[in-house]
Amino acid sequence: MPKRERLQPLQVYQLLPGTNCKLCACPGCYAFAFALIAREKSLKDCPDLESEPFRSSLQILNQYFREGEVVEGTGLLIRKEKCNGCGDCVVVCAKAIKAVVSHLVGVYYRQVDEEMPPVLQVVDGVVQVKNWAGCKRCAEPPTACRVCEEKCPFGALELVR
Repeated sequence: MPKRERLQPLQVYQLLPGTNCKLCACPGCYAFAFALIAREKSLKDCPDLESEPFRSSLQILNQYFREGEVVEGTGLLIRKEKCNGCGDCVVVCAKAIKAVVSHLVGVYYRQVDEEMPPVLQVVDGVVQVKNWAGCKRCAEPPTACRVCEEKCPFGALELVR
């Protein structure tokens, strides 16, 4: 099953009214596009999208932004209806935590405390966040890791922030 391509802010902006009315509390439509992608705003925040000239744009945007819920404090969007509990994200996340990339020696694996719970876990057939603090995105310094999202064959995970 193919994953959905990541929507870019300019693609979203081109579907918005472009009035820069600020009724959404953003400085303009381009900023609103970024806020939509980060799930900080919803399509309902743009009243102009409800008008007749933008119905087709709203339908396209609804296909992308209608589903999923961002796990609070993580920036990880989980689409539970798409997750089949395969556990691929759990496995690759565990490997990514242990992997350290060095420009001198390539990739090597470090010993990770066995007491640390995994970041993700499959519970009742759906992935859930168990220990977000263990994610490489929370490390000091943070790493822009996306392996869980990239490895999910069903597009059930997306890092939005």
